Amino acid sequence: MNSSNIEIFIQTLVTLFVLMDPIGIVPIFVVLTKEQTKEQQKNTAKHISLVVALVLIVSTLFGNDILSYFYIGIAEFKVSGGLLLLLMSIQMLTTDNIGTVFSKGQSESYNSGRLVTPLGIPLLAGPGAIGTVIIYGQNAHSTLSYGLILVDVIIASFTAYVAMVNAHHVARFFGDIGIEVITKIAGLILGAIAIRFICQGLIRLLPGLN
Repeated sequence: MNSSNIEIFIQTLVTLFVLMDPIGIVPIFVVLTKEQTKEQQKNTAKHISLVVALVLIVSTLFGNDILSYFYIGIAEFKVSGGLLLLLMSIQMLTTDNIGTVFSKGQSESYNSGRLVTPLGIPLLAGPGAIGTVIIYGQNAHSTLSYGLILVDVIIASFTAYVAMVNAHHVARFFGDIGIEVITKIAGLILGAIAIRFICQGLIRLLPGLN
């Protein structure tokens, strides 16, 4: 393993951790899974993490080909992902119990599928994370380099899984009132992230706005 491979490994892992922010996802996960049992939360976390890992692995190996085929760039990902997050943030700020919206009257498997968006995509496996693995994948010139990027993806996804599985401890600590406060704060944070994504994407698409 040469210094170039080590550099790609470290840079990719650090960038993924910063962009995915597995610790920052905990309050949002707590809010959205408030009505679920511990076992349901664990299954939801596993489902989300597996989807995130799969999306990033596919993006690493085939991202350039997929984007080229559909004439899509990272800027478009940022705008669409930002709009999705903005809608989610508005719902969190205006709904008394956002967790009930996602879980009431639904089966466990459907709940997990619903929560893949936006928790998995675009919050964890968002435009930034997808763009990161695609860009570093372009710089990987050997099987080992690609392998190291895939290891980074697995590490980051597993870290997100561990954070979400232990999210119920956060819920127990804060209580109902604390969760309501977290809901509003998380909604504001999501809204800010959404606006940033949209602006970054629009600036790339319409350079005259810069």
